[in-house]
Amino acid sequence: FIGREMPMSTALEQLAATLKTDASQLSGLGSLDATQIATLNTLIETAQQKQRQILSDAIDEGLSYVPALLRGAVKAIVRG
Repeated sequence: FIGREMPMSTALEQLAATLKTDASQLSGLGSLDATQIATLNTLIETAQQKQRQILSDAIDEGLSYVPALLRGAVKAIVRG
């Protein structure tokens, strides 16, 4: 879509995929254009990535308090 605007349906589908929902659930965003929805999608993806990194860092920090002998088992349980 270089040089032209992304279709509204494509932008909504991408946002729905990011939010793990159906595009029909996003009908309230109809007042936004495709560029605004794409920007929102990018912001949400960035926030989700930061959230995953913060959670991972917190788990690693918490594991530092677990005795080394148990750390592997606890890590497997916590990380799934």
